[in-house]
Amino acid sequence: MSINSTLRKFATPLTVGTFLVTGVTGTLWYFHIVTDAGRWLHEIIGLVMMGAVALHLILNWRAFLTYFKRPIALVLMIGFLAMTIGGYVMPESETEGGPRGGAAAIMMLGEKDLATLAPVFGVDADGLTSKMIAAGYEDATATSTVIDLAGAEPGKLLSAFAVMGE
Repeated sequence: MSINSTLRKFATPLTVGTFLVTGVTGTLWYFHIVTDAGRWLHEIIGLVMMGAVALHLILNWRAFLTYFKRPIALVLMIGFLAMTIGGYVMPESETEGGPRGGAAAIMMLGEKDLATLAPVFGVDADGLTSKMIAAGYEDATATSTVIDLAGAEPGKLLSAFAVMGE
């Protein structure tokens, strides 16, 4: 039995198991049901989960790369990356009274016009404008910001970004 097949036996179960522990403890934590053991589980198993996910990615690297060819998957990955980075690089004092962290990062992207965002989605400004009009954003122009079209709510912005990625 090769090392690769041995690792494959454990990568997915480890990823699923650690996700369950981290997901349940994180949900309980969100509702302020926190115990010392739950906090420890969330933090330590969360670190184990990072290793399990890394192992899973290594073993499934070729399949993972195909997601970069799918616009909707790419938009989702970029959105989650922006939220994660934004959650740690956005000074909270600058967002007082407004969105914080990842939501602030999405809002910053929402302030960009379609002409600026078009290359990210592999089209020119006219192509992105046409795509937005076809999706029901009738007032779209190359100078429209995503906030102009979708509103300033992070969920609506993500929906508009998903349309751009289709």
